Amino acid sequence: MNDKRLIKKYPNRRLYDTAISSYVTIADVKQMIIEYEDIQIVDAKTGEDLTRSVFLQILSDEEMGGTPILSNETICQMVRMYGQVSQSLFAPFLEQNMKIFAEWQKGVQEQARTMSKAGKWFDPFGYFDNKQKIPFMEWQESLQQQAVSFWQQANFMAKD
Repeated sequence: MNDKRLIKKYPNRRLYDTAISSYVTIADVKQMIIEYEDIQIVDAKTGEDLTRSVFLQILSDEEMGGTPILSNETICQMVRMYGQVSQSLFAPFLEQNMKIFAEWQKGVQEQARTMSKAGKWFDPFGYFDNKQKIPFMEWQESLQQQAVSFWQQANFMAKD
């Protein structure tokens, strides 16, 4: 059984969502991602998996408009990773940190909703109790040190 939402991409660049039997836009796919839908996008003729390329298109569109997340320097560092030994280390490192950040973000968003309903002031670390706040802050500092160490060992950042 496949739990992924299947979207077929046709040669005319249209996207067909098989779950709702209707055509969708790239903005609709972006919204599905935001809503944590598990999506797979395939070429309608060949069945080739196009998920990654469509996700990269969405990322590129987002980076070109508004306020980008990735600076030119960050993009350059990422490009430099390809073909390096550190490439195999970087992907899991980045993925794990994105997961941790997403969990934190969900908690903050939930707290913001709860606090605004109660008319209280918002504290982005408020969903941690006092015993958890200090370890969380220490964890953040440790994560930053690990990142610097990673980049220094990969020779992409000067060693102190």
